[in-house]
Formats: sequence, C-alpha cells, structure tokens
Amino acid sequence: MAQRQAVVPSSLFEAHEVLRRQRPSRDAAPEDWIAFHRRCSEVYTATAKVDIRHRHEAMQYAAIEIRRAREIDPAVDSDS
Repeated sequence: MAQRQAVVPSSLFEAHEVLRRQRPSRDAAPEDWIAFHRRCSEVYTATAKVDIRHRHEAMQYAAIEIRRAREIDPAVDSDS
C-alpha cells in the first residue's frame, strides 16, 4: 500500500478544502472516521505553523477534531 505523502496546506482555507475532499462517506466504519479526525487534527496543527494569521483558529480546529475522535472512541489519545 502506498504511503500518503504529507502535504501541508499553506492556509486554513486550503486545509478546509483538502480535508473536505478526504472526508469518508456517512456510512463509513468508525475506524475510518477516527482516522479521518486524527488526520484532520494533524493537518490543522501543521497549518497553524505556516498560516500565522490563523494560528489560533487552526489549533482550535485541531482540538475539535481530537474531541470528535474521542466521541467515537474514548480511548483515542491526543498525542497520536
């Protein structure tokens, strides 16, 4: 299986667009949704480092995504 190359969006808007296209279907397995929310958190955290004007907002989105993953499975840790 090919490894997905890490591409850091250059703006918060771009991060939203990239992640919107990667969103699983509504009936996807819980594991797919957890992986998606974790990926979102990683992308928003990375975006916060390059989009200085939206740093705080991007970090808030990262925290929200971890909370969403925990709503599916409380065992999800924030360090992943």
